[in-house]
Amino acid sequence: MIDDALAAFLQQGLAINIGTRSARLEPHAAYVPAARVESGGTHLTVFVPRIGADDVLADLRENGQAALVFARPEDDRACQVKGVFESVRDARGDERPLVETQYAGFMHQLEIIGTPGESSRAWVIWPCVAVRLEVTALFSQTPGPDAGAPLR
Repeated sequence: MIDDALAAFLQQGLAINIGTRSARLEPHAAYVPAARVESGGTHLTVFVPRIGADDVLADLRENGQAALVFARPEDDRACQVKGVFESVRDARGDERPLVETQYAGFMHQLEIIGTPGESSRAWVIWPCVAVRLEVTALFSQTPGPDAGAPLR
């Protein structure tokens, strides 16, 4: 579902957020410092800082639905990925460099648009939980006439 070009975009270090909803339709969201495309593009593992993840994880266990937005600040290119929850585990120590590298890429994006890096470098990005999702849909979210259009 996610081809190589889109995988490269999603994993470069972007502004990423995961959105979920409770059984009572209450929305919850969390910042995601990194993502990894898995299994030939049919699965995605997202790394969510443990601090602040409780509501999102509870929602995923209740209804299994997630929507992620990946946005590149320098040119407003954005993609929405919808997925179904498969599993969660503590992120491993050998995954920390991936998280730190993608987070540094996002910090660079903020500097490109004039946001001082110091304002976001203090965000807690570790320890994380690794949330594995089966990708069910992809949409363009880049502002313009194709916003909301399916990508595949």
